[in-house]
Amino acid sequence: MATRFVASIEAAIEPARHFPLAAPARERLGPGLRVIFHDPYAVYYRPMPDAVIIVRVLHGARDVAAFAERGGFEG
Repeated sequence: MATRFVASIEAAIEPARHFPLAAPARERLGPGLRVIFHDPYAVYYRPMPDAVIIVRVLHGARDVAAFAERGGFEG
C-alpha cells in the first residue's frame, strides 16, 4: 500500500522535474513553494537548480493556512 502511494506521488511530480515552474506558486505559504494536486492530496515542492524538493504531501481537507502559520512548510 505505502509503496503504491509513494509511486503515485512520484508519478504526479514527474512533470515538475522537466518544467519546475509550471505548477502554481504558493509564495504566501512559503518562499519558492509550488503545488501539484494529486487528488485528494496536494504535493508542495520547491524547485532547485538541480532538483525538485518535495516539502510536504497534505490531504486536501487540511487547513493549509494554519499549517503554514505553524511553520509547516519551513525547512
